[in-house]
Amino acid sequence: MNSSNPNAPQMIFKKVALSEKKMLFREVAHDKLQVAVKGSSQEELFHLIAVQTEKDEALLCHHTADSKSITTAQKCVVNFAFNNERYFIQTELYFEAGWAVLKIDGDLFQLQRRANARLDLPEKYDALFILTKAVGKSLFLDCRVKDISAGGIKIELPQTAPEVKIGDILKGNLRLGARRAIEFEVEVRFVQKKEHGGGLTTQIAGVQFLHVDTLLEGRLLSLVMDLQREIFLKYPKK
Repeated sequence: MNSSNPNAPQMIFKKVALSEKKMLFREVAHDKLQVAVKGSSQEELFHLIAVQTEKDEALLCHHTADSKSITTAQKCVVNFAFNNERYFIQTELYFEAGWAVLKIDGDLFQLQRRANARLDLPEKYDALFILTKAVGKSLFLDCRVKDISAGGIKIELPQTAPEVKIGDILKGNLRLGARRAIEFEVEVRFVQKKEHGGGLTTQIAGVQFLHVDTLLEGRLLSLVMDLQREIFLKYPKK
């Protein structure tokens, strides 16, 4: 990724070099680190304990209390924190000879911590924040999501929306593509008016997710990583 090019696509996740990836997984296994797994067959995250690597292609793990019931092979997104950095890999989980095994031969990504690390959503992409509450009023308004980061979204409120200001708390459902909507309470961090032709004015608001616990953060980051991959496949840069 070329960060000096202002036209380069914004990315939330940066690919880790192969040699660094191998070292990382060896360290993770050596430290018996707990990794969080979001499987394709259930909504909730579960955890595994890394024990050893095999030929730098698989990570052999033990179950934890919340993963004992997981016994089916499935696609998954794995994330873990190491040296204050957060890493993600989209992979497969299977079970063999008493081990829970995660494939680690795919690409590993590091979460970009920069404040401007965000994913711009193409105009054609079906991304909506369905606003249900603003300035004390119950509503049902579709607001287009313009970009998303690990901490919030930028939305365009339609002309019919009440005027919002910095510090306002809004409520709504975030819907990205065909995925199930997630309800959020958000705080307005910036707002500006956007003039269109014919006297039409909309509001662009940057909002921050509120009440994000570790579980929701993991789910959110897995979702954004999945979204980044989907967008880069569907809308390749010319």
